[in-house]
Amino acid sequence: MKAFILAAGLGTRLKDLTKDLPKPLLKVRGKSLIEWNILKLKRAGFEHIIINTHYLGDLIEDHIGNGEKFNLKISYSREEEILGTGGALIKAKDLIGRETFLILSGDLWTDYPFSRLINYDSKKKAHLILLKKGKEKEADMNLKNDYIFVDKNSKELTYSGIGLINPKIYEGIKLDQLQLWKDLLLPFASKQEISGEVYNGLALNINLKKDLEELDVVISEG
Repeated sequence: MKAFILAAGLGTRLKDLTKDLPKPLLKVRGKSLIEWNILKLKRAGFEHIIINTHYLGDLIEDHIGNGEKFNLKISYSREEEILGTGGALIKAKDLIGRETFLILSGDLWTDYPFSRLINYDSKKKAHLILLKKGKEKEADMNLKNDYIFVDKNSKELTYSGIGLINPKIYEGIKLDQLQLWKDLLLPFASKQEISGEVYNGLALNINLKKDLEELDVVISEG
């Protein structure tokens, strides 16, 4: 199974920290965010990782390379304009191929065991790892009998940034600026084609400086 890391964002909310550095290269405890994820994916058994790039993408490629130093294969999908989390997959479809793959947000730090997904046998269009709504997060979905559903009166969960995706979700869709959930996955949710699981461990999106500071503490205490 291949893994796809989303790393094209501008990181505007981190302001000065990302003025000359893409967010995935911000370091915590001596390693960049994207390195933490690459090493975790490698330990889980993934051998080919695809990374989409845009903002200061050359810096990511120069720092990470072709995967040789990690003893795995790394390919890049370069976006001249940001295509969104859904458009990124369509742009990279030839690299991804026809098999189900893991998708991971490049600004996410998590202790989720990726090995749980590498041999996951899902017959559905996607399987998403979900988090319970936090104080500062807007929930946008729920789970019943392992299937994700959307009801404006029943929202307790949010997408973590980790999931398994079947390339069939974007078959026949033209390349455009598209979002993974809203544009590609949501139409399948009503058909019980999107499964999910709630994860109670750590899954922290690095959006603000305080998130980096919190993560530094978490790792040092771990």
